[in-house]
Amino acid sequence: MSKMSSAIALIALIGISSGCYHHHLRASGDPANSSPFKKTLDSSGRSNRTDYIVPPANSNAQGSSGLPSSADCKDNGLYEVGITSNWKDAAGAVFSFGRWSRVKVEWKCAKEPPVIGPRGLGPQPPASVEAARPAPPTTNVAAKPRDSKSGKDGFTKRTAHAFFWGAVQQNFLPPAPSATSKTPANCKSLRQVKLPMNYGYSLITVITAGMWSPMRVAWQCAEDRNGGTKVPAPLLPEAAHPLSP
Repeated sequence: MSKMSSAIALIALIGISSGCYHHHLRASGDPANSSPFKKTLDSSGRSNRTDYIVPPANSNAQGSSGLPSSADCKDNGLYEVGITSNWKDAAGAVFSFGRWSRVKVEWKCAKEPPVIGPRGLGPQPPASVEAARPAPPTTNVAAKPRDSKSGKDGFTKRTAHAFFWGAVQQNFLPPAPSATSKTPANCKSLRQVKLPMNYGYSLITVITAGMWSPMRVAWQCAEDRNGGTKVPAPLLPEAAHPLSP
């Protein structure tokens, strides 16, 4: 019996010291950069406990953050976000009573979609003639129905699970289960990803010796930035049939 207990303790020790938990969120678009931007986010220098945000708030401050200015993915949002943590990080959060936390993140920006439309416009009418024209009727675009797990801030929240010291890990990757599923795979790109630090989840990781490690993730599609759905602009009559004489 003592040998079995020692073997179990040894396996648990190996798992705790070597196990890492990796979770990935990936949109359905294309990446703009082949190598990901990387950063370790921790609670040092923070006056209050807030969610970790990807890309980090200071990612466009070249030099101070150690990242190039393009790391803010301002042009078209995020293509993929990877999150890495381990048992030691969870133990640090537990034994500091939530005052300290750390997580490693890496991300790729999304590629801007090609602009499809007329190649050129003819001479524009004078401003007086343009102002005299009646305004075109506006079309209301219905907002997407909110998921039951979407908060008031428009972020969809999920819990990603990892088991057996990272041997089994949950990711949110394409293809999407369905067109109506709330998943990053149904986003052309991600405007932002939040990582709420949860003391209870860290406690579960420590108590189970790393065999089960849940993590809270939240994301918002770039096309949901204004609370509605992007609708492509209508083509001009001459652009709708480019081959007509």
